[in-house]
Amino acid sequence: MENSAAPTVLTYVIFLVIFAFWWVVVRYLCSIRYAWQIPSYPVRIPVLGHTLMFSGKNTEWAFRTMVRVFRTEQRLTKLVLGPIPVVLVHHPDLLQKVLTSADMYDKPFVYDMMKLGRGLITERNGWIWKQTRKAVNPAFSQKILSGFVPIFDSRAKKLVERLQPLADGVTGINLLEYVATSTLEMIFSTTMGCKLHERPGEKEYVYHLERIQNSLGERLLNVDKYLEPLYRFSSSFKREMKSRVFCDAFADKIIQERRAKIERENNNTNEEAETNYDSLEEHLKSNIFLDEILNFRLEGTPLTDLEVSEHLRTMMAAGNETSALTTCYVCLFLAQNPEIQEKVLSEMQEVFNSPTIELNAESLKQLQYTDMVIKETLRLIPVVPFISRETGCEIELDGVRIPPGQILVMNFYALHRRKDFWGDEPERFDPERFRPEAIRQRHPYAYAPFSAGFRNCIGSRYAMYSLKTMLTRLLMAFEVRTTIRQEDMKFKFEITMKLVGPHTVQLVRRNQIGNQTPND
Repeated sequence: MENSAAPTVLTYVIFLVIFAFWWVVVRYLCSIRYAWQIPSYPVRIPVLGHTLMFSGKNTEWAFRTMVRVFRTEQRLTKLVLGPIPVVLVHHPDLLQKVLTSADMYDKPFVYDMMKLGRGLITERNGWIWKQTRKAVNPAFSQKILSGFVPIFDSRAKKLVERLQPLADGVTGINLLEYVATSTLEMIFSTTMGCKLHERPGEKEYVYHLERIQNSLGERLLNVDKYLEPLYRFSSSFKREMKSRVFCDAFADKIIQERRAKIERENNNTNEEAETNYDSLEEHLKSNIFLDEILNFRLEGTPLTDLEVSEHLRTMMAAGNETSALTTCYVCLFLAQNPEIQEKVLSEMQEVFNSPTIELNAESLKQLQYTDMVIKETLRLIPVVPFISRETGCEIELDGVRIPPGQILVMNFYALHRRKDFWGDEPERFDPERFRPEAIRQRHPYAYAPFSAGFRNCIGSRYAMYSLKTMLTRLLMAFEVRTTIRQEDMKFKFEITMKLVGPHTVQLVRRNQIGNQTPND
């Protein structure tokens, strides 16, 4: 009897396993049935879908693929990565609905790959993000940012000094190498309250940040690197981890020093603390981002050193990349369009009647045409071209009811080139697109270089102040020339949008231009 009963039990177990498997499959298929209503990008392979399009690609090829996928006049399409649908949101109407929805704060699992945990960019939990954003907002107030301008200006002047010996109109200069050092010094001064150029390891830190960005760019757009156990066997993982160890140690040392200083200051009287300030930078330290994070409490609990480090690395990477790359892109476009460069210079000379005049927030606001040039640059080259969201609840887009837990992706590079919003020549560099009357006639979400809605970039105003400061000092000191044509500019994705190859320019000192022949 026992032997005859055994097959019956085994059959029952097998039946339960098969039933459970199909129950999970059926439930999953039901949860994604909404995707059947959304047009799919072509070249699908059964079962794999579009997976092979995002496997084994370098950062340049992966960027081109994402641009091709989003090159459409449709409002909503999808990709299918194995069993997972990914909704591509194209039209500004739909972007506005997603980015302004109170239930669309969450981010999908891919942000975990950046290993920045609770940083403002990568925090996946929308509720935690809102608490942190509220806590650090004071560090980005208008008063604080205005106070940073003299720091930006001092670094910009040093940048000009470094470039002076090379400004012969002939020597090719990779401008990014010089600008990135200056913007990183700005970030360290205003974010951590310390002077990067006085700390050993500055160049190594920049180098390792670049390596981390490169590894992350490859991983985020290559599905075959999504599984952590497999990714750990790759050379890319080893490079990334080696660089993270260096950058973490560099930042952690500063955090420990700052904690110790805050403790010492708390033990002093207010009068004694005030007398410790020996410069403008020292005076601003009480408002720096690091202090806001060190004093932040989440449900009454202070952040750990790891969480503080995650926030700092987020701000350093975001602030440095945005300002450095955009400054270089503006210079390239101005070199390619000398008549626009002349208009920018004329405006600067009108506002600042001397190259030695001190800059401030109020005077920078008068650079309205320069502001248009920066915005047009960010239209053509949004530093962060892609973002994504995870639906926190059901959302309806063009009649399609998308349930919770689904991935939405938006591409600002493609958005900024839609002919239905930017005309028949969207690739043409034209700052006049940002005249006030032109802006009023355009959809408010057709342009979003710093993202938009509730979870927009907290550092956008910081970036604009640092950009205008550096551009003012550079353009009042030098004429910028280049042999790079706009149509030859190719890009790659390394979290930010980077030029393939160097940002090569030739600089000519303004006080020597009149002595040159036209062919010099």
